[in-house]
Amino acid sequence: MKPRRRSESRSPRPAARAAGEAPARASAPAPPAPAPPPWRDRWAWASALAVIPVVLHSLGAPLGEPVADDFDFLHRALFSGTHSLFDGGGSAAFWRPLAHQVYFQAMAGVILSHPGVIAGFHAALLALASLLVYRALRRTWPGPWSAAVASFPLLSESTRGLIAWPSQIVDLGAWVFTAIAIHEAAARRLWTTLLALLAALLCKEVAVVAALLIPWMPGAHDRRERVRWAAATGALVAAWGLAYAAVRQHAGLHIPHQAEASAQVSATPLLGRIWWAIEHCARALFSLPTGETHAAWEWPVVIAAFALFAVALAMTLRRGRRDGALRRLLPAAGWGVAWFAIAAATMTPVFPIWAPYRCAYGAVGFGVAATALCGAAHPALLAALVALRLTAFSLSPSPRREIEKRAPDTGAFIDFERLTRLQRLMRETRGALAERYPTLPRGGRVGLYHLPRHADYAYEGARSLQVWYRDSTLSWVAYSELVRHHDIPLVTIAEFEPDRHPQIALVEPDAMRNLLEAIDAVGRADWIAALAGLHRADSLQRDPNAVLFAAQLAGERGTVLAFLHQLEPAELEARRGCALWPENVYGHFALAFVAYQRRDLREAAVQVDSVLRFDPNHGPSRRLAAAIMRARGGP
Repeated sequence: MKPRRRSESRSPRPAARAAGEAPARASAPAPPAPAPPPWRDRWAWASALAVIPVVLHSLGAPLGEPVADDFDFLHRALFSGTHSLFDGGGSAAFWRPLAHQVYFQAMAGVILSHPGVIAGFHAALLALASLLVYRALRRTWPGPWSAAVASFPLLSESTRGLIAWPSQIVDLGAWVFTAIAIHEAAARRLWTTLLALLAALLCKEVAVVAALLIPWMPGAHDRRERVRWAAATGALVAAWGLAYAAVRQHAGLHIPHQAEASAQVSATPLLGRIWWAIEHCARALFSLPTGETHAAWEWPVVIAAFALFAVALAMTLRRGRRDGALRRLLPAAGWGVAWFAIAAATMTPVFPIWAPYRCAYGAVGFGVAATALCGAAHPALLAALVALRLTAFSLSPSPRREIEKRAPDTGAFIDFERLTRLQRLMRETRGALAERYPTLPRGGRVGLYHLPRHADYAYEGARSLQVWYRDSTLSWVAYSELVRHHDIPLVTIAEFEPDRHPQIALVEPDAMRNLLEAIDAVGRADWIAALAGLHRADSLQRDPNAVLFAAQLAGERGTVLAFLHQLEPAELEARRGCALWPENVYGHFALAFVAYQRRDLREAAVQVDSVLRFDPNHGPSRRLAAAIMRARGGP
């Protein structure tokens, strides 16, 4: 009987101990049950399908359309005749052979013929990376926590650029191979981890962050194993670094925009540049712009984020004194903060040129720290964090349906809005040319006229035209060159239409040549020759969609008629030109001169102001403004 009573007397103690341990399990993740196969794991599906909001919020943009840097890599793939991996692969700045050489060599045909397929491929890669990160974290964390971290790089405005732009295979490739490395490291497979890290490094230099921190992943290895892994990844980084330096010197690669030695960089302390990178990355993760024009939803999102993290920290600190939750939280949170901070610090060499897609790599570190903090405090706070980021992402601007005359002020050199503006310009230009000219003669030249502001670099010199037509002898001709040399032989001229659809129209070279000769005749005060040239230009133009060209003809005709003192027909032509194109300098000047001749000085001043607002250096308008001042006896 005594043994029985002894066992009975001891039996309440384990129960009491279990009851006493209950608060600890409530404040920190309980050891997870073995993860089910991915196809039966709802949180695995949630991680992979988190890419759907990104795709839906990107629809309507010309996804996958090559632009700017893409043409450098495509040009090399199509025309260089070399398959060397030991140069920039079309880049003058970086050695990223897996992204620049291998990817563009393999995918050039698809990028040019079916750009939408490229966008779908990039979206699938994002989903795969999320699934791999989830499976890695699921070994030690519960499903909701793992899914929150895995989806963290997805739910932000900057991630749309990874889908939309072929060149973003550098960031996307680095992230996908890093996700593979994290997955393999969680399974303690060293050699496959090293191979994945090498592939990530050959996509983008930022993968050094993974090589440094993967050996120290919380819960993945014991101390001796960590040291062995750190030595292996360190040796890999050292070998890659030596190869990178050798290729950089051999190929003459250098950071663009002379950022390495710019005055602004040297005037900004290193800590200031690091803070710039961290602040911009944090804003980008919550889909907030960095320009002077603040979004309407910016302050509510910032206040909600600070309140959320403050509440989570307060709850964790209060529980930490009681059950040690803070001690269990610190390794994961510290590892995540280190990942985010080091990934952000890698952007200091390109300071102050900001592009939000660069923050995607550090997002997983921010996600680990934020998930550990909010999840340990209360599951509702983790749900609130995901909801806040999804809400902020949904409030970011949808793709524009037209090419804007001016780039949006978002504080970034390139972001999704600016990128898709340029991609739409490329698609419209290419489409207008292909419809009229399926082929171009060798050595052919095509003019570019009245491009939107800060958009000419999207054509990447002559390479866009050469890539489109698979002919390295083709070239663009800028309007400024055509003004200096009217006799340059052209196939056609692509004209941007700011207020019409389609927004690219074709102008006949002979028609433009006659317009320029008429403008020269106006400068010589040869009104009869000017009218004759304008009439010939009008008769030679074929494409009725070239509304801006027609507006200029009407405005210039109004100017000539005004100088011939035919005021009523001059006013009619000028008003027609301004109706076709409100920023018509010729039309507004003609109206100003007509009003001046009628002694309507108020109207003349209004029209002159319009001209000088559009073209502050317009000489005739400056002279007319001075005459109006003298006639009015003052300003």
